[in-house]
Amino acid sequence: MSSDKLGSKGGGGLLGGNPLSLLQECFACGVIVVGAHKRIVACTAEAAAHLHRDAAKLLNAPLSSLPAPLIKLIQETARSGKPILNREIPLGQATALRASILPVKTGEPVEIVVVLNSLTSTPVFEQNLRRLDRLASLGTLSASMAHEIKNGMVAIKTFVDLLAQKGQDTELTGVVGRELERINAIVTQMLRFAAPNRAAFTTVRVHDVLDHSLRLMQHQVNGKLITLQRHYQAEPDTVRGDDTQLQQVFMNLLLNALEAMGTNGVLTVKTETVQDERSARQLRINIQDNGVGIAPEYLGRLFEPFFTTKKNGTGLGLAISQRIALEHHGMIHVQSDPGKGSRFSLSLPAFTGA
Repeated sequence: MSSDKLGSKGGGGLLGGNPLSLLQECFACGVIVVGAHKRIVACTAEAAAHLHRDAAKLLNAPLSSLPAPLIKLIQETARSGKPILNREIPLGQATALRASILPVKTGEPVEIVVVLNSLTSTPVFEQNLRRLDRLASLGTLSASMAHEIKNGMVAIKTFVDLLAQKGQDTELTGVVGRELERINAIVTQMLRFAAPNRAAFTTVRVHDVLDHSLRLMQHQVNGKLITLQRHYQAEPDTVRGDDTQLQQVFMNLLLNALEAMGTNGVLTVKTETVQDERSARQLRINIQDNGVGIAPEYLGRLFEPFFTTKKNGTGLGLAISQRIALEHHGMIHVQSDPGKGSRFSLSLPAFTGA
C-alpha cells in the first residue's frame, strides 16, 4: 500500500480546505488497515486509543473486534468500492469519532483504510489555537508599545542631556543617561524581533564583514587582553545576503564570546567551505571561545526569545540572530563544553556567481 494510492482516492477532500480542519486531522488522526480476509493488518497507537483498545490486541484481529458502527461503514465501502468521508460515529457516552473509510486496490479483494479523528478533542485543540492567536496579538501589541516607548524616550534623553550640559547633578544625569541607553537597546531589540527589517540581498564578502565587526570589537578585545585568532579558509567567501543583518549576527556572537571569557582568553574566528547532506556548498563561520561554556540543560533553549542566563540580558540577541540566519537560508548551531568554552557555527549557502 502506498501513499500515492491513498492520495488518489482521497482526492484532497479527506482533509478539506479549512486550515483548522487540516490541523485537526494531522494532530488527532489514527489509521487502521483491514486486509483482504477481513482482518486488521495494521493499527496505529492513535487509532487504538480512539477506540479504547490495545493496539497489540487489534493487530491481526478479526473485523468483528471493531465497534459495530465502524464495521457497518467498512462493509459498506467494501461492497460499493466507494470512499466514505468524514462520517461521525458514536462510541458511547462523551465519545464520538469522525471516520473516513477508503478502499485501496492493492490486489483482490480490496483493502480498506480507516482514518479516525476524535471529535471530543476538537474543542481543546480549538482552545489552544485561540490561545496562540491571543499570544500573536499580544506580540503585535508589545511591538506597538515598544515603538511608543522608544519615541517617548527621545524627549527624556534630550532633557537629560541638557541637564548634563548645564552641569546640574552630573553624576545623577550620567546614571540616568546610561539607564536610558540600556532601555533603548532593549526596546530596539524587541522591535527588531517583532518586525525585522526586510533584507536587501546582494553579493556579500563574508571576510570583509567579519573584519569590520572585529574592528568594532577591538576595544573590548584589548581591554580583556583577549588573543584573537583568525583563520579565513573559505574560498570563495561570498554569499547572497544583507551585509547589515549579517554584521548584526556576527556582533551578537562575538559579544557573547567575549562575555563568556575572562582576561587572557582566546577568541577564534574561522571560515571554511563545506558540503551539506545534499552535497550543496556551504560557507561556515565558526566563532569559538575558551570561556565558561554553557550548561547542557540550557543548550536547547538558547535561541528561544527572552531566554537568557545573563544577569542583565534580554534574551533576544540569539533569537534575532537565528531568525536572520533562517531568512538567509542558513542556520546557527552551537557546541559547548562547560568549563572549556563554546563554538557557534553559522552556515550559509555559498555563492560563486551567476
